[in-house]
Amino acid sequence: MTINEKRRDLIIFTMYKRKMTKEKLASLLNVSYPTMLTKINNPASLKLKECDMLCKALKINLNEFLTLK
Repeated sequence: MTINEKRRDLIIFTMYKRKMTKEKLASLLNVSYPTMLTKINNPASLKLKECDMLCKALKINLNEFLTLK
């Protein structure tokens, strides 16, 4: 499993755990739903600021998200 896949799985798992929809996450990040789908499916495309916003929205640690192995 690649780091990108692990990050994607972490995002999806955390969304499920917090009962957050993709639509709600897109709204919190102020991006369109299709953009949110792209970002979730390919977390490597996230810019640092987007990672920070995503982690704050999901209440996960940014450092842990970025240093997944």
